[in-house]
Amino acid sequence: MRIRLPFLGYFIFGLFLFYLFLLWQFPYTQTKRAMVEAFEETLPLTLSIGQVRPSFPVSLRLENIRISSASLSFQVPDLILTPHLHGFLIGETDLAIGDSKNSSRLLARFRQEKRKNYLSLRLNQTEIQASSPKKGFSFLLRLSGEGSMQWEGEDVEKGNGQVWALLERSEVQGAQISEAPLLLTLFHTLRTEGQLKEGIIRVKRLEASGKETRFSLPKDFQFPIRGGNPLDWASLFHLPSQKE
Repeated sequence: MRIRLPFLGYFIFGLFLFYLFLLWQFPYTQTKRAMVEAFEETLPLTLSIGQVRPSFPVSLRLENIRISSASLSFQVPDLILTPHLHGFLIGETDLAIGDSKNSSRLLARFRQEKRKNYLSLRLNQTEIQASSPKKGFSFLLRLSGEGSMQWEGEDVEKGNGQVWALLERSEVQGAQISEAPLLLTLFHTLRTEGQLKEGIIRVKRLEASGKETRFSLPKDFQFPIRGGNPLDWASLFHLPSQKE
């Protein structure tokens, strides 16, 4: 025992030093850049991540995440990325993604086996702060829902998946509330259910409601991810202003 205890202590100390070395050498900047590039290549949005840093024991913490379009900016909760070590040891990507403060509000998993990719997502009253710096208004979004998707290689648009979601909006605030898009101020909740199959999105349900207004699309409305222009979705939230 006198021989084994010191040896065990040296071994544990060596592992600790190796762990610190990995944390010090990990390419945090390159990882952040790769995440941003992959996101922006897939979606017509801009992603910014304030910081990527370690989270004990083998996780990554993403802080100050913001997703932006031409007119709106969305502050996403800080996230924790945790790899499943067994998958990485056999050459497969397997990541769990959760809200850093409350994992029950946001939980996702991404797996990559050979050329097949799998993504699942569950949201429970996830809070997202939305704002328009240019027009000076802001509001809070609460998002609940579930979704799953699978695709091969880089052909995301040819994947198959399904999703349902409930989106609830707080009151619009700011000095220039009148500058907010009309439809944004009319509706407080949005319910949707859809399916993606071979590049075609099939909207089974899309309903928006406010205090005095309701809106819904016909059931089984379909449109391709790329090509064609059956509906200008941006126009729903960016109505032209009317001059008196």
